[in-house]
Amino acid sequence: MDRKQLTSKQQGTVLITVVMMVALAALIATDIGYRQKMDIKRTAALLSRDQAFHYLLGAEEIANLALVEDLKDDNNRSDPVIKDSLYETWAEEKAPFPVAGGFIQGKITDLQARFNINSIFASDAKVQTEQKARLASLMVGLGIPSEENSDVTPAILVERLVDWIDSDQEPTGFDGREDLDYLNADPPYRVANQLMWDISELMLVEGFTPKDIKQLEPYISFLPPDVPINLNTAEDRILALVSGLNAMELAEKRKPNGSDNVDKEGGYGKLEDLLIDNYKAEAPTTSQDEDGNPIPPDPNEEKGAPVGNFSIHSEYFLLEAKAVINQKTVLMEAILYRETIEAGSSNSNIKIKTISRKLVDPLKRV
Repeated sequence: MDRKQLTSKQQGTVLITVVMMVALAALIATDIGYRQKMDIKRTAALLSRDQAFHYLLGAEEIANLALVEDLKDDNNRSDPVIKDSLYETWAEEKAPFPVAGGFIQGKITDLQARFNINSIFASDAKVQTEQKARLASLMVGLGIPSEENSDVTPAILVERLVDWIDSDQEPTGFDGREDLDYLNADPPYRVANQLMWDISELMLVEGFTPKDIKQLEPYISFLPPDVPINLNTAEDRILALVSGLNAMELAEKRKPNGSDNVDKEGGYGKLEDLLIDNYKAEAPTTSQDEDGNPIPPDPNEEKGAPVGNFSIHSEYFLLEAKAVINQKTVLMEAILYRETIEAGSSNSNIKIKTISRKLVDPLKRV
């Protein structure tokens, strides 16, 4: 091989090497640029999420203020009446509020308008038969269990809830579930043996499906056992569970000016008036005088009252807040506790406590 051919071959090798080095440098530069772009996006997303979270904390403060002002308004009346109804300012659904980079929106719901799962036990840990029956009726009305050919019934699901909360290891009925049953699961786990505090716990109770939980969610709460149902705010489906109460009439009468015992702003100011106004009298027994003429029922005859723990005001509220910042959605739920004051007492005693606060997956919601 002569010098000319060798030189030409070496030049070709160098050219290929240079091309490969340029390609490799371009590949590295592209990778660096891509990583930098992703880092910038990731940092922006984290900043947006952090900004949204602080906006949500601001929404929580606004909710606290609304609940405080509501109680002050009730207390500052010429005839102070502590009550909560669906026609007060705190219960109104507000339009989105614009903020830098997006908007925030919040909704306050009365948790005492729902069925309290923990109320199937009394404060002394005894099972409440009446409340168990109401919970089973609620499930029946909602079509739970939702799966066809399910091997559980509402009564069985209630029994398993009892086992999840009670402190013993004796299964309730024939289909109860205690530690021995759940320890055979994969992965194994134990029953809580304490009150329930979050809807996510239902996912651990055998027999409940995600669809069942989604259907139940708007109608149940997880509060201390002795917390009453607010009949001024309870939905028709919850009111219908209370035997002896005319749910349809109550839903209409508690509206503004719906009854002489209801304020113009809506809602009853006295529980006794609400029960008297909406008691569903049983059909009168047929009675006749000596001549065979029917005797009308005595209008002064004392009527019974629905069995249960009821009120016209609330202490536990749920804030559902949403912040959308730079097209990033962050959801938060907070349980707020507002201790009720005596009518006519000092407004300085009004305080709001945040019992729990959690971020919610926008896709899951549970």
